[in-house]
Amino acid sequence: MKTTELRQKLIAVGCNENNFAILARGDDAFCLDKNGLDWVVFYSERGLDSEPIFKSRSEDEACTFFFEYLSKQQHWHLVGFFKSEDEALELEQKLAKSGMQPIRNDMPAYRKANDPRYRVFVVGKDILKVREQFSSIEINYD
Repeated sequence: MKTTELRQKLIAVGCNENNFAILARGDDAFCLDKNGLDWVVFYSERGLDSEPIFKSRSEDEACTFFFEYLSKQQHWHLVGFFKSEDEALELEQKLAKSGMQPIRNDMPAYRKANDPRYRVFVVGKDILKVREQFSSIEINYD
């Protein structure tokens, strides 16, 4: 496998693009990059890179490791961000009727105390169903 095909393969199995970077540094993300002759996999958080969790001279081996490692993780995808809990509940019900299992993870204080936001997520490949069935969903960060 080559880095040129890796991104699409990860997206096809439901990985969240915010969780990884290929030939780049991500913000709080797993990264696959080239360091001299070595391909390295590591986690980058707040601009600091961890020690590599994998190293190889082979692009194919590094891509395969990266794909398998990320594919095993649970990837949450934000599909709703609301001021109103009723709107979040409505979206949750629509997703559930379509066979998905939405997850709520609310924020009690978005910009200040007593300023809640209601967030709805789907996991893994359910994001592909959301994109197919709910093309009109827009996430508004007001």
